[in-house]
Amino acid sequence: MSAEDEKYGIIIQARLGSSRLPGKVMSDIDGQPLIIRQLRRLRHISKINKIIVATSSDPTDDKIEEVCKLNGFDCFRGPLNDVMERFILCAKKFKIDYIIRVGGDDPLIDGRCCDHLMDMHKKKAYDFMYASNREGWPYGCAAELISRQVLEQIHAKTSNLIYLEHTIPYFFDHPKEFSVFKVQAPKELNRPDYYFTVDFPEDFQLVCTIFKKLKSDGDYFTLDRVIQLIDENPDLRNINRHLHKGFSK
Repeated sequence: MSAEDEKYGIIIQARLGSSRLPGKVMSDIDGQPLIIRQLRRLRHISKINKIIVATSSDPTDDKIEEVCKLNGFDCFRGPLNDVMERFILCAKKFKIDYIIRVGGDDPLIDGRCCDHLMDMHKKKAYDFMYASNREGWPYGCAAELISRQVLEQIHAKTSNLIYLEHTIPYFFDHPKEFSVFKVQAPKELNRPDYYFTVDFPEDFQLVCTIFKKLKSDGDYFTLDRVIQLIDENPDLRNINRHLHKGFSK
């Protein structure tokens, strides 16, 4: 891995206190916690070396740190509600200049999306790049790339809790302040009406069904195989499609 590649890192935002589905990141998917499924998938598929879980310093999230350490993954702990600062502090500790942000409730995250963001950014260094859009990767399989320096600038100028807790809305609300690029997915991967994030019990049911049906492929089946499975079995798509509106942009 080159010195330039070392400037990039995947940071997974995770905590146990979900209002919709509490404890979901520790939910069991065929013998492994959801968060470990996600981490192992990223480590196997992505070429990015730095993969860190960023959780809160609140005692309710002790279990996340424990399971990460038990399975050999890095875990950083920071502010509970100021997620933006948590990302900044985590990136500083692990010497990451360009953060690839992943949600902790996305066990089917596509590591190739993370790699694609890094490769595109090395060609032109936008402040913010997002594959989480209607022309990008499916909901729950996408990531965003954020300059740590820019995130520090935003954090210094805002006290808005929406921006501090959710990290990326500031870019959409202030599009002229920074360079922003909307990343499109390859046509064969673009499915704006497929939802693979885990927000509701039905989402978890779908994800567990996918892992079960593709178990013969091993733990690291590609997103292409997931899409093929849903394309061929529309009844699976109907498990959770009524619960999501998808990307608005």
